[in-house]
Amino acid sequence: MVRPDMDGTGEPHYFRVFSGFPLPFLYMASAVQWNEEYAVTVRHIPLVSGKAHTCSTGCDLVFIRHRCDCKVPLWRAPRVGENITAAGASPYLLGVTGQGKVYPAPFVNTDENSGDYYAIHDAPLVEGMSGGPVIGSDGQIVGINIGIYSTLLNNIDSPGAKGAKRISVFVPFAIIQREWNLLDARLSPDERQRIAAK
Repeated sequence: MVRPDMDGTGEPHYFRVFSGFPLPFLYMASAVQWNEEYAVTVRHIPLVSGKAHTCSTGCDLVFIRHRCDCKVPLWRAPRVGENITAAGASPYLLGVTGQGKVYPAPFVNTDENSGDYYAIHDAPLVEGMSGGPVIGSDGQIVGINIGIYSTLLNNIDSPGAKGAKRISVFVPFAIIQREWNLLDARLSPDERQRIAAK
């Protein structure tokens, strides 16, 4: 069960994003600051403003322009079996968190044909947490939430998901880093230098 983020565990790691014109504020997600100039969120929320890069393989990820004079979170790869906190916004505009752990089974979304292997955890998610951070046991970000894969409608027989309370899918750090490298290669030398200097 997700709980209101009363102690502020997840709040400094994300912010809310909304769909823009012609569907302003109809859809909401969360986004995580990547560096001082850009943030990362999910692609399945339409019309998010400031879009700078869409995943090269069609995966569920976009980088958006979002300047922030804030403490940028540290990122790293997830570790199988580690306890995590999934954080993000909720439909009631409250920050929420859920606890779980990372499982070894990879997840492939056959609907998007990206060929990317997502990671899974079993923390609960609610609408609005898409794009929110998956926070590792040391406080570093290991990925961003995408959504839940229904265990009621789908037969899950992977030994890598054995014991999972639910299947919550997230974009792991490796995919985010790969896509950042592609965006970074397109930046002007001035912008690249400005980001590196911060």
